[in-house]
Amino acid sequence: MRSPTLRLGALPPIKVSPGTLITVLLLAVLMYPALSRGSADTGLVVLLAIGIGLFMIVSVLAHEAAHAVTARAFGATVDHIALTLWGGHTQYRARQMSSLGSVLVSLSGPAANGVLAALMAAATQVAGEGTSLSVFFSVSAWLNLVLALFNLLPGLPMDGGRALESLLAAVLKKPVLATQITAWLGRAIAVAVVAYPLVQIMRTGGAGSLSLLTLVWAMLIAGMLWQGATRALQEATLQSRIHTLAAASLAVPLRIVPAHTPLSALGTPDQFGQVLLLDRDASLPGGIGRGYRIDSEAAAAVPPEHRASTPASAVAGSVGPLGSLPLALQGDALIEAMLAHPAPAYLVLAEDGAVHGVLLSAEVNAVLRQR
Repeated sequence: MRSPTLRLGALPPIKVSPGTLITVLLLAVLMYPALSRGSADTGLVVLLAIGIGLFMIVSVLAHEAAHAVTARAFGATVDHIALTLWGGHTQYRARQMSSLGSVLVSLSGPAANGVLAALMAAATQVAGEGTSLSVFFSVSAWLNLVLALFNLLPGLPMDGGRALESLLAAVLKKPVLATQITAWLGRAIAVAVVAYPLVQIMRTGGAGSLSLLTLVWAMLIAGMLWQGATRALQEATLQSRIHTLAAASLAVPLRIVPAHTPLSALGTPDQFGQVLLLDRDASLPGGIGRGYRIDSEAAAAVPPEHRASTPASAVAGSVGPLGSLPLALQGDALIEAMLAHPAPAYLVLAEDGAVHGVLLSAEVNAVLRQR
């Protein structure tokens, strides 16, 4: 099911998942027992519980909108805001952002909930003690404070973890290590989220329906946190592999010859594997042409007396259109260049245009996947 998309002023598109309704209902169910104490008006309590659930979605939107506005202020491109079963997230892209910018983007969301908590606390005083409005405002203030503090916990994927990750990366000068540290802290927090309600149940000597529901909710949140931390660890591992990439070391030194070159001019059959045939065609992507590799078995089957009249392309298979890459490219810059102009193979060129070798996309993928 596609999520409906809302537009609110200058904010980026807001994608609202159907799971958001489940969040509202779960919050209402969790809040109902506490709200119903001392009140005989069941209908009013239900409305209060649902109203608080809805306001929490508004609070999450304010949280994500703060991320989006701050990210834009530091030059990022914000794709969308998503409201989901687990709260929400802001999808943005930033080619380069300072450590200060990253920290401020991360902390802006909890700050927005802190401001909402203060506003709701002030509204509680204005509404007067014991009224339905004061109950709504006070509970909303408490929930926003909890949301702010929870997101400030120093582990990925929470905002506090992202802020700590940026700070550690700036101090240690090792972004991958910073991600690994904060991801493992995130896993520890996930365990604590489940452990806390379990300890509470053990202390009380049993589990009622509400405590069981709280435990289930905690397990779902912990699962989300664990998955987020695990993804961060996987991305850190991938990033560490990307840092090892260099066009100069990955390029295979092949002999580049025209596709119509006769087999006899390429040496003995055991040398055919060191040859790349090039059929130049400026109309192909990259404007270089199409590459071919000789099939050694087919080439060896050609009688020696016929090799002078047999073009190498007759016993070769297509590699595909060729791209080109500067010899000096490495790490993220190499991956970005390959993604900008996808090709199965690239000629790696020195500054003077000389061919240093051939880089195969499959080899790069093998390094990234450690296969």
